[in-house]
Amino acid sequence: MTTLQKMAAAVKQLRQTYIPKAKARRFYLGVEQFSLSEFSSLNAAGRRLGLNRWTGENRIRRAVTDTSLADHLQRLLVSEAVASHTGQWYCSLDHSQFGPFCIAILAVSYRKGRAIPTWCQVNISEAGLIAPLLTALEELFVFLGEHAPGLQVVLVMDRWFASDKLFTLFTRYGVYFIARTKSDKLVQLPWDPSWWREPIHDISHPELPITYRSHRLRLVRSDYQEEMKDPEPWFLLTNLPENITRRIVLNRYAERFEIEEAFKDIKWLQRLEWQRVRKPEVIRSLLLFVFLGWWLLWRYTSKDIPKQTQKVHPKKQLSWFKQAWEYLQRLLRTPLLPPIPVTQLQIGGKK
Repeated sequence: MTTLQKMAAAVKQLRQTYIPKAKARRFYLGVEQFSLSEFSSLNAAGRRLGLNRWTGENRIRRAVTDTSLADHLQRLLVSEAVASHTGQWYCSLDHSQFGPFCIAILAVSYRKGRAIPTWCQVNISEAGLIAPLLTALEELFVFLGEHAPGLQVVLVMDRWFASDKLFTLFTRYGVYFIARTKSDKLVQLPWDPSWWREPIHDISHPELPITYRSHRLRLVRSDYQEEMKDPEPWFLLTNLPENITRRIVLNRYAERFEIEEAFKDIKWLQRLEWQRVRKPEVIRSLLLFVFLGWWLLWRYTSKDIPKQTQKVHPKKQLSWFKQAWEYLQRLLRTPLLPPIPVTQLQIGGKK
């Protein structure tokens, strides 16, 4: 089977497994227009259907405003993400701005330069993110407990997520985490009295058990070098057991930057930086279809991409996603003119 045939068969199988038959047309429509194509606008996606203009635009809008379909998509992505995982499941949790929305996104790290997005929570602003995020994460943990009881979730997060409320939620559901924290956060050291708190930047130990609020955690500090971009080392709080060494904790946190690279690809390669969506349910559906496209590319094109035979400078190497995306676009587009045979090309004034 060709790459496109394998992807088409996979989409049909996913529909049969996770999507109700009544929503099959909208599911296929979203995959075709948003998962595997650059985004320009909702109306343009409707006009690409080749139908009457108003009919195509209405079909697209019904697909992206169907919240029930979006919920099925979310369950599809999470179920497929954990299907092949056992033991510890390392994920990056971060938020990014998409137009007027601040969106929290969970992505699975495969140590390949780009984390694969799996789950999202849409909010109007960053200030109002924490309350709905707690509710959405609790629903996610309940779902994982029911469908993947042997899975141990490990969330890797930036400083914004170093919150007492989030830590309490993680403890309640037995979720491990690695969270970078601000250097001025006050913690209690093992040898200090209960009423004394010390700012983290005054602690010189590379690793130390500490207490933050009511949470007994490990403080892991990275080595500082003058050529580093950040003016200070990483200060990481984690509840991972001691058999997970300091070096593993630091390496796992370094992988968190893969989700930021994924944000750049979604916004620039897939053109969501310029979207004009104003409804939360629409941007959620749109992103979930985009996430599904990432999973399809990861599973069905990464092995078919021709390998680079020429030596390339490390800074000029293309990410797996960019190679897969450009490879897919070549397969989907039919050239307007037939290719010119090499024997007819004129090079240096000679044929």
